[in-house]
Amino acid sequence: MTTIHPVPNEKQIHQIFAMLFGSDIRLHPGEPVPTDDALSMFAVFINDEGKQVTACVCDHHFTAYAGSALTKIPVDSAEDASNTGKYTPMMLNNLHEIMNICSRWFMNDTSPHLRLDKVFASPDAAREVLDGCQGRVDFTVSIPGYGDGVLSFLCT
Repeated sequence: MTTIHPVPNEKQIHQIFAMLFGSDIRLHPGEPVPTDDALSMFAVFINDEGKQVTACVCDHHFTAYAGSALTKIPVDSAEDASNTGKYTPMMLNNLHEIMNICSRWFMNDTSPHLRLDKVFASPDAAREVLDGCQGRVDFTVSIPGYGDGVLSFLCT
């Protein structure tokens, strides 16, 4: 039997992102992040048996802006990365930390434990979740001082 992990809601996302990026963070329903976009990043979460159970797909704008805002990388560097998809190692490390913190969104009192496996630059690494998705929610996130990006949360 497949366990269905919860998808996060706007309030949960806002609460954590406000702690990370400031209370001026804004969220609203967004369009799904294309999984064939070569610039998207794929955070894959696994259960205790090592099976992929959820994923968060980050478009290139969210990757650049969130990855920069966490440690105050200058806005011009974030904008360059947003336009080109050429992320610095610090941006990618920051995105990994953000996704690690966000693993709690996929758990509740009745769901099994999961953890972040890795953040990948290829949809192939998230294929299990992409193909077995039973729950999905998409948000546009406005990061104060940086810009807008889109996140898609997928759960099996």
